[in-house]
Amino acid sequence: MPWPKEHKRYTRERIIEAAAAAFREHGIDEVGVADVMRKAGLTHGGFYAHFASKDDLLAKAIQYASEQVSELLESAAKDPTSNRRLLDAALIYLSSAHLAHPEWGCPIAALGPDLVRSGQKARRTLAADIRTRLKQLQDLTPGQMPAETRKRQVAGALACMVGGLIIARGLEDSEGLEFLKDCHGFLQESLAKTDRRKPAA
Repeated sequence: MPWPKEHKRYTRERIIEAAAAAFREHGIDEVGVADVMRKAGLTHGGFYAHFASKDDLLAKAIQYASEQVSELLESAAKDPTSNRRLLDAALIYLSSAHLAHPEWGCPIAALGPDLVRSGQKARRTLAADIRTRLKQLQDLTPGQMPAETRKRQVAGALACMVGGLIIARGLEDSEGLEFLKDCHGFLQESLAKTDRRKPAA
């Protein structure tokens, strides 16, 4: 008797969740289909009932990971009246917990360089994730700020967030934490004083 549709959907979600964690923690090349299925508590043979290829799974895993990060940033910037929402989101992103746990963190920081060299589907998913992150961060900037200023602040913040996390992970633990503090200071100086002027008519 075939499994009910709910079981298949649940199994697929387990595989995606396991893959998203494994790829971010160990890298794309170091994680095979068998590793993902084992992490999900399943047999290797059932993989192709859910995904056409590893590249197909990778794209779904990036999407899943991106949604996790979106939820994290939204929780950090939940006060809609604050002019610090972009800064608050950036500081949460550049946290010691995010530094220590790439397996549940941002796929752009964890996998970006690898994904650029991956298959077309994974690259398209990465590009979509970057656009989503830019749009999400722009929505956190004060609406009264000139559009060009908002765009520049978001570009600078995301570059510091992703680049800062990558660099911090390349250092020893104490050095990485110190580097994150410097990134915090830079972002506070750059973003805390928002330009409240409206664009000229």
